[in-house]
Amino acid sequence: MSEHHDLGDPTDEDLIRAFIETGDQDAITDLLKRHESRVYGLAYRLLGNRPDAQDATQEVFISVVRKAKTFRFRSAFSTWLYRLTVNASHDLRRKTSRAPIPSEDVSPESPDEVTSSLDRMAIDEALRHIPYDQMEAVVLRDLFGATYDEIAEATGVPIGTVKSRIARGRLQLFELLGEPTDDPTRLIKRENQ
Repeated sequence: MSEHHDLGDPTDEDLIRAFIETGDQDAITDLLKRHESRVYGLAYRLLGNRPDAQDATQEVFISVVRKAKTFRFRSAFSTWLYRLTVNASHDLRRKTSRAPIPSEDVSPESPDEVTSSLDRMAIDEALRHIPYDQMEAVVLRDLFGATYDEIAEATGVPIGTVKSRIARGRLQLFELLGEPTDDPTRLIKRENQ
């Protein structure tokens, strides 16, 4: 067994390094499991339906394995993963244009869950009606907590462009949702709670 397993809870960088240097399959498996829901969640938000999100997630994981040796440790592994997810989502979006499939019907147990489900559906619908580049930036920032630097690296645009896309995207979202714009992240943050 490789040395990284003896250190307790290895970092993402420890795991990718173990895979690159020794071909440690457990390390890459642990790393992919660690990020599976985050990659899927981002792909789902960017693509709007489960089948495409699943396809994009598969592509990202294949890319991680194939391109692991190109990871340069200059930024966090998660930043590199955002970029791979954004790219896979872009590629898949160009290839196919499936209509969004509604989320599974789940019978909520409380009025708060009903409100939360309705908010989530309204936000998902509004996100589909703003320009893709703005939606991508807003989703990365407000739903996934990515920094401006991470978003710039993931999308390949300057930080000023990222900030502009987020501001314009939030404004359009709130116009679509009929909400006041005094706190542009209020609705999106509420969804994640």
